[in-house]
Amino acid sequence: MPEAPRWNLAGLSVLPICLAAALAPVNPTLVFAGGIWIGIIALLTSGRIPRTGPADYLALLLCCWASATLIWSRDVDSSRIAVHAWWTVALLLIAARHVLSSRRRLLLVAGCFLGGAGWVAVQLILARDEAAAGPALRTSLDGVGVNYTAYCLATAALVTVLLLAVRAGNRLVRVVLWLLLPLLTYATMLTGTRASLIALAAVAAYVIVSRFSERTWILAVPASASMLAVIPFGHLATYHPQWLENLFNRPLDDLSGRLAVWPIAEASFWESPLVGIGVGAFPSTNPYYEVGAHSLLLTLGNDLGLIGIVLFAALIGFLLRDAAPGQGRLHGLLVGALVVGWTPIWLSGHWEISPMAWLVLAVWSRLPVALPVRTAAHRLRRNAVDKRRPVGLRPRTTAASTGMPSAGRR
Repeated sequence: MPEAPRWNLAGLSVLPICLAAALAPVNPTLVFAGGIWIGIIALLTSGRIPRTGPADYLALLLCCWASATLIWSRDVDSSRIAVHAWWTVALLLIAARHVLSSRRRLLLVAGCFLGGAGWVAVQLILARDEAAAGPALRTSLDGVGVNYTAYCLATAALVTVLLLAVRAGNRLVRVVLWLLLPLLTYATMLTGTRASLIALAAVAAYVIVSRFSERTWILAVPASASMLAVIPFGHLATYHPQWLENLFNRPLDDLSGRLAVWPIAEASFWESPLVGIGVGAFPSTNPYYEVGAHSLLLTLGNDLGLIGIVLFAALIGFLLRDAAPGQGRLHGLLVGALVVGWTPIWLSGHWEISPMAWLVLAVWSRLPVALPVRTAAHRLRRNAVDKRRPVGLRPRTTAASTGMPSAGRR
């Protein structure tokens, strides 16, 4: 009797992550509502225990610390919502890292990102054509923040660069990917979000410079960290970069209120620098229109204190380490592109608990799956194995392999 076919649930474990990747640019609220269950289903259907690393433990530790801030939070209701968001993105990160065990799975999830982002881009272009408004129009999806939409589109462009770098699909697929880049760029411009367009320009410049140096990513990481720390804490209320004045035909003013919010957020941070005032609590205590800090460092400092900043930085560091930027040119290029592209977003927006951001970080941390590289250490180990083999099992050296003339040619 032939054996009946059996379903392999492990092969389906990537589908929940694909669903989250496609929905993240379109409806982040839906991802937050069901993200925990999506992560659990992905882990259970994988059929194996997750092989956790330092990044996974740090993600859980960061969530535990965020939960602990409920004890001293100045706005418990807002903190409960933020704690749920932290656990959601952390579980999605761990589940995605677990199921992205092959090149095919990584490319599938990346393609789902682009599917969702491409749909958003088309919707923005159609909405812009229908409105027929002036260049100052800021277009977004209903119920989704315009800045979040812009950040997702810019990140989708980074994912497109990744797929082109790993030579995903056939020639037709790569042509479509090249055509997708201007579509995403134009849709990003329609949002009117300066940080996203600056991010795209910075990534383009970085890719060009990286062609002349393989180690550019080594400079990009500390430069990004320095900007994130210096600019919002640098009391830049009197600094007005005039080159931004005409961008999107929007008045410069005070960088849409950021130069007014940053000093308030900094003062709030120094009131409780070690443990913060509670995750998600700053907007309700901010007298300036009750908005967030719009800076990664100031947001983390107010929400989680210095302890949270250290945990977050360590988590990002280990995720980038897992991407193995030192293994090859493309590894370093893609790691540096992500850091360069996200620096303007981290500097002036809220991207710290975005489901899109953490799923993309999971994809980047699994780059070695998509970019296998035979390093010098690997070649040395291979040579050592060959030397330990019996003589009869060693590869035979021929005249053609050595370049020496054979006896018949002498």
